[in-house]
Amino acid sequence: MPPTTLRNRCFVWPWQRLWRRAADPASCERLLQELPLRLLRQPGDEPLLEWLDALRRLSCARDAALLLPNDGRDVPRQLGRMVECEQAAGCTCRDAPAWLPAAGCLTRCAGCLEAGRHRLICGIAVTGGAPGAVLLEFARAPSESQRRCLQEAGRLLGETLCMLAEQRARQRRELVAERAVLSRELHDSVAQQLSYLQIRASRIQMLIGTDEAHAQSMLTELRATLQLMHRQVRELIASARLTMDGRSLNQAIQASVDEFSRCSGCVFEVDNRIHVGLLTPEAELQVLQIIREALANVVRHSHADRAQVFLLARPNDAVEVRVEDDGIGLPEELPEDGHFGLRIMRERAGAIGARLRIDRREPCGTCVTLLWRHS
Repeated sequence: MPPTTLRNRCFVWPWQRLWRRAADPASCERLLQELPLRLLRQPGDEPLLEWLDALRRLSCARDAALLLPNDGRDVPRQLGRMVECEQAAGCTCRDAPAWLPAAGCLTRCAGCLEAGRHRLICGIAVTGGAPGAVLLEFARAPSESQRRCLQEAGRLLGETLCMLAEQRARQRRELVAERAVLSRELHDSVAQQLSYLQIRASRIQMLIGTDEAHAQSMLTELRATLQLMHRQVRELIASARLTMDGRSLNQAIQASVDEFSRCSGCVFEVDNRIHVGLLTPEAELQVLQIIREALANVVRHSHADRAQVFLLARPNDAVEVRVEDDGIGLPEELPEDGHFGLRIMRERAGAIGARLRIDRREPCGTCVTLLWRHS
């Protein structure tokens, strides 16, 4: 290794000294640790460009570039600096993605080598296995340790980009599903009642001046329906905004119980025997929303004096959640789909593979049971 000059010592980073000492894949891994979070928080190319610049400094390369799929086009999209090869024929840097090396493989551009440039290309697999590449250009032939570290950095970058793409696709699917649920709720509750109110308002207008008593009765009914719609809209907004907000499931349930206690004379009790971390974040949120809907039904319909919430761990990785009250119980005939709140509870249960039951309690009251295997 040539002696390090004073100028080099002034600008040599600890990363560079580590690279020169040995091929340390952990250095590349540390370089990628913050990349997924930054890409999620800061959409666009800036995080990748900063990562690429750090890789260039780490590897003591003169230039660095990243080739990524370009929305189905033949020519890849390039990030970073890279002088184009003077010989277009056979140049991996300029041709179609089919010329890029396979994921994890290294290659050299023959045209660049003939022109006196040492360009090392590492293939990466991006979204759906689409080809990409990391390119580094050195002042002289790269060492074996630099080749190994670039290969490891390319592998980790490809995995990171694939996971990020999957996560964003999953978020888009969840957003579409939530919007579909919200759309159904709005259609089944608010939209239908607005149509009903429109008809009633026209009827009231016809009765004014001819049958004041009947018109007054219809106005009272209209006012009650508006109050119901206002409550339903507020519940839909609360459900859409509901998150764990950094709280444990037990804390979130207790906060919900306190909220319902302030607007009801019912006494609420919580018995949570599920340890923290047993359920996934998605399952915790769905369980919380199902419990909130069950408690809202207790407050609105049951006229109960006491309600209890149980969260129990059962054998064979099963979990049971129960909400019991001592109110007036269920009506004689409960529709198969129930009102919109019960239907949404069933949909939320289905989202985590759980079974939801709503039963009468003896001698009085209602029991809502959620049962599933968390594994």
